[in-house]
Amino acid sequence: MSNPSKVELTVSNRTIIRVIFIILATLISIRFLMAVSHVLALVVISLFLAIALNPVIDRIRKHLRIKSRAAATGVAYLCVLAILVGFFLIIIPPLASQTSTFVTSLPDTVQQIKKPESSIGRLINRYQLQDNVDTLSKTLGERVKNLPQPVLSNAGRIGATVASLIAVLVMTFMMIVEGPKWLDRFWRLQPKSRREHNQRVARQMYGVITGYVNGQLVVASIAAFFALIAMLIASNVLNVSINALGLAGVVCLTGLIPMFGNAAGSIIVIAVCALTSLPLALIMLIFFMVYQQIENMTIQPIIQSRKSELTPLLVFIAVLIGFSFGGLLGSILAIPVAGCLKVLTNDYYRSQIAKHS
Repeated sequence: MSNPSKVELTVSNRTIIRVIFIILATLISIRFLMAVSHVLALVVISLFLAIALNPVIDRIRKHLRIKSRAAATGVAYLCVLAILVGFFLIIIPPLASQTSTFVTSLPDTVQQIKKPESSIGRLINRYQLQDNVDTLSKTLGERVKNLPQPVLSNAGRIGATVASLIAVLVMTFMMIVEGPKWLDRFWRLQPKSRREHNQRVARQMYGVITGYVNGQLVVASIAAFFALIAMLIASNVLNVSINALGLAGVVCLTGLIPMFGNAAGSIIVIAVCALTSLPLALIMLIFFMVYQQIENMTIQPIIQSRKSELTPLLVFIAVLIGFSFGGLLGSILAIPVAGCLKVLTNDYYRSQIAKHS
């Protein structure tokens, strides 16, 4: 029997060097992207905000007859700053007062609960839970006493967050002001034969992003409205005083985050209500549990599907995928990204059909 033929593979030194160079370049690129991932995230957020705020800037320039984009952007920033300052002035002082009252009255509340004539006291004595209640009371007292420590330990993280916020605001301002010049230069580089087509696709994608922002504002406003009505009714029935308008503002702000923002806002509202009245907190808990299901299954997908030209199912799936990949930022950008991909996909298939027809 003859020996099977052997195949010899000769690799030149140049090929080996190229492979090593490609591997090293890939590793360096990955390392570089990981190092600047936070900065890239800030740039993406700034770009998204610049696109979303551009229609507002155009309206300000038109109605106030301001020629300078920088001046119009400054007016928009001042309006947003005034709204935020007013909101925090409404919500923070009552919240601080309620928290201080709750912390001060906590020992008396525990003692009232432990009284044998109270219903909870009878339950504690029946099941012999005195030691557990004493331990819980002692633990709460120590945590309240040491409350400033975690605040101080997180001061660096808070400072980094504030610095990131300032960087986003500055980059967004610059992008809004310089955006038209960038676009003009970009379109000049495009071939004339494709320029009009590409501009039409870009306008469609721009409409998807601005429509998403408008839709999310509608969703957040609806959530805040119904939360305000629920808090007013519940507080009147229970005869307790609560800053319903400020808490509705919290729901509106957190509601700008699709699908999951309402949950974050509800936690804040329920926690604040618990400082005033536990029955009120329970009522709001039930309200948010019901409303979140309604919003996530109907209001959010329907409104965003109309604004982004996606079906409610695709909106829901896009948010879940975005959150799994990019967390909070991914969930915020998921719907406009999915809408832009749909625009590009439709354009590609139309071009293919036109080419083969």
